[in-house]
Amino acid sequence: MRVLNQKIVHEMYQQLIDQFNQARLVGDNNRVPLLRKIVAALNHPDQHYHVIHIAGTNGKGSTGAMLSAILEAQGYRVGRFNSPAILNDREQIQFNHQWISEAAFIDSYNEIKPVVKRLGLSTTAISIFEWQFLISLIWYRNQQADYVILEAGLGGLTDATNAISAPQLTVFTKIAMDHMQILGDTLVKIATQKSKIIKPGTSAVTINDQSPEAFEVLQKEAQKQGVALTAPKTSAQVSARSLTGMMVNLHSALFDWPALALNVIGDFQVQNLTLVLTAVAVLKTQNVRITDQAVRTGLQQIQLPDRLTVVSQKPLTIVDVAHNPDGMTALTTSLKKLTRQYKITWILGFLADKAVTPMLELLLPLADRVLTVTPDNPKRALPAEKLASDIRQLSPATHTKAMASMPEALALARQTSSQSSLIVVAGSFYVARELAEMGVTHD
Repeated sequence: MRVLNQKIVHEMYQQLIDQFNQARLVGDNNRVPLLRKIVAALNHPDQHYHVIHIAGTNGKGSTGAMLSAILEAQGYRVGRFNSPAILNDREQIQFNHQWISEAAFIDSYNEIKPVVKRLGLSTTAISIFEWQFLISLIWYRNQQADYVILEAGLGGLTDATNAISAPQLTVFTKIAMDHMQILGDTLVKIATQKSKIIKPGTSAVTINDQSPEAFEVLQKEAQKQGVALTAPKTSAQVSARSLTGMMVNLHSALFDWPALALNVIGDFQVQNLTLVLTAVAVLKTQNVRITDQAVRTGLQQIQLPDRLTVVSQKPLTIVDVAHNPDGMTALTTSLKKLTRQYKITWILGFLADKAVTPMLELLLPLADRVLTVTPDNPKRALPAEKLASDIRQLSPATHTKAMASMPEALALARQTSSQSSLIVVAGSFYVARELAEMGVTHD
């Protein structure tokens, strides 16, 4: 009977997902005011727990995962809203590392639906991402969360997550060029969009090595809102690194962390770690209990799929969702330090609206061979043949082949690998999703 119930619930869930408005409404200035009305009509579920709101271009997922792991290690009940999902949309709404169930998703939707109707709105007037955001707020309240890590989907000013009240802490990761068609074509414009999540009553933190233009924008907005912006100058040294983790020493005026072990890899994570430790230090000044032991334990329990993640040992296979030049710089810098002894086969797939050429210029010097695939997004995908052609123009000597599918690309890469071979799957989240759907997951 239970199996039958699960089947019925799954069918109901699928029907619900299929009827959602799939439009990408971020960028519309009217969306956040509308969502604020809905959140108010729901009696402000976001005020039932402490919110940590994260915006930025790269590092949001890693920063959120680290903060979540530390707070959980301290014993707090922690919700985490993050995007995009790799395998299943429910990944975006997690509580203590568990995805929201299909039944809980439907129940939360049904709690919101009459309120939306009462406001004179149809359910399709709200996009799927906006629904996921609203459902997360309700579910976390019902789960009696202590903390919720809320990651902005895109930008800040017009992002659905900006409909919340002032959070306890506002966190800005590295701001770089991405989504220019929505956020603007300069770093100042992009930073301005993201800075607008700063609200009176919050505290804000960012990295000290934020680009000067972006930092100035954040500083001005913080001053305008009467908010303190904390960004301590930090010295950081990686004392050990491997394909399973790293050891880091970090020192600033706010904290002193010798021999901090992480179970994630990539020197780019040091920047995210610095930001997390700054956030922890600021939370402590607000009388939040976070012990040194919770920090150390949490950082060794981070769950972070598809950020320089080893998914197979034979042959050695790494997946990373670097999909903009800043992310690709981070990936290639780390690979140079970790994989000097390997010949690298890249399996690449990008969306056509990304800055593909700068990313190729970064990775091609590390490539012995490139197999291109078409991401599973008919509207935005860059065809594998076009990507292969672009690569041949940039680097005629690199062996390049367009593949019909991800399974064929992986099969060829594996068949022709040796002990000194490394397979790197990179680019769009859609490519990582296909890999996960094939059952190639973290060992």
